[in-house]
Amino acid sequence: MMKTDVLFVYTNINGFHSDTYSFGIGYLSSVLKKNGFTTALVVVNSKKDYDDVRKAVLEHKPKIVGFTAVSSQFVFISDLARMAKEANDCITVCGGVHPTIFPDCIYSAPQLDGIFRGECEASFLDFVSAVAGGKDHRLIDNFCYLENGALVKNKLRPREDRLETLPFPDREIYDYQSIIDKTGGTATIMSSRGCPFRCTYCCNHAIARVYGVESNVIRYNSVEKTIAEIEMLKSKYKFDRLWFIDDLFVLNRAWLDELLSEYKKRFAIPFMCHIRPNVCTRDMMFKLKDAGCYRVFIAVESANDHIRNTVMRRGLTKEQIENSFKWAKEAGIETLSVNIIGVPGETEETVLETIEFNKRMNPTIVGVNIFNPYEGTELGDYCREKGLIKDVNARHFFDRKESKLMLPGITGPRLVKLCGDFQYLVYKGADPAKAARILWANRYKKLEDNRFTGLLFRNVRKMKHWAGAKLRKKGIRP
Repeated sequence: MMKTDVLFVYTNINGFHSDTYSFGIGYLSSVLKKNGFTTALVVVNSKKDYDDVRKAVLEHKPKIVGFTAVSSQFVFISDLARMAKEANDCITVCGGVHPTIFPDCIYSAPQLDGIFRGECEASFLDFVSAVAGGKDHRLIDNFCYLENGALVKNKLRPREDRLETLPFPDREIYDYQSIIDKTGGTATIMSSRGCPFRCTYCCNHAIARVYGVESNVIRYNSVEKTIAEIEMLKSKYKFDRLWFIDDLFVLNRAWLDELLSEYKKRFAIPFMCHIRPNVCTRDMMFKLKDAGCYRVFIAVESANDHIRNTVMRRGLTKEQIENSFKWAKEAGIETLSVNIIGVPGETEETVLETIEFNKRMNPTIVGVNIFNPYEGTELGDYCREKGLIKDVNARHFFDRKESKLMLPGITGPRLVKLCGDFQYLVYKGADPAKAARILWANRYKKLEDNRFTGLLFRNVRKMKHWAGAKLRKKGIRP
């Protein structure tokens, strides 16, 4: 096999993104390919897959091995970088949200030659070109490295405001059809970048700080480019639904109205998107529905006013949240409620308050995560300053399903129990039939996690994915 210029490594160990597509890697790969470089990818879903990295490095003999990491994954990067270097002489680097907002992470990963901060399509191309040409790659914008034990941070290149100038993200580096099949026939698209709101637990305010600006203002792809990308997806892949995974799809009303008008003319593909209660209106909900929207994600996070607006800095009233659910239901759109429990100040009473509030909203689907104090975020840094973070084995920690905090009002095990029961408790009074289905699903999950019965369930699931893919190839929706 011909040598590969860059081998990307995507990790999802003890995480929840195994069946999703990384747009960050996709854009980097497409820019590199457009400029004549070759790329490959290996996905690591557990420590059992570590050896896949070694095999991929031996097979592709890359000049550069590039990792991407959120906070919960960075602990594994040093292991994998060492493995890559042992397999073949190569340069190891890491980008993504975690190195961007917490560049000091490089001190805990000595096997990395450096990290990248910020959006790096242009700077990473320059980096790869410098390596290929035998030039000093350490001088490239956005690159950070250690020199005599001190962190050197090169200047940040301005972000690309005209997203339409970028090529479509490379989906062929993945087996993208298999991702669609594993997620029940859903393709994903990202039509914008950023979010101007400053929620303390999220990375967007931290990214804004890195760039020295007040907020991470949204930049949109053009409507024409977005429509063209959907056309490309239709021509290459079989899918039943589309998911706009933008942080905030509905903020720019002029752009949104134009996109929805064009989408309705060209496609009959049901789609889902993320909204924010204080920027949505009843009229918007009906326009979304008319264009084909079948589900909206609405972040409730917490029903407790102090937690939601002081601790999390959401800036939302209960009335705004209630109206967003009401208008979606009036328009005939499914709702998915998103919640976070376990932030500083949380008690069992505040968790139950959030459950009761969800019960009143009666969303189509309920989602809940346990707060993780990510380094570099305002709330994460607060937790460290106040000594709220307990010692955990980061290599065995399950992101968003376990708690790292010592909270006086509720224990970690109790948070985990309430997280597991959250959906059932919401529907127990609002929709008993759905509550019963969730109860049985939870019991099924316990059997699936069992060492002995789990193998049987995993094989059944693989057969279902295989059968669904076969039917889609024949144009049949399973």
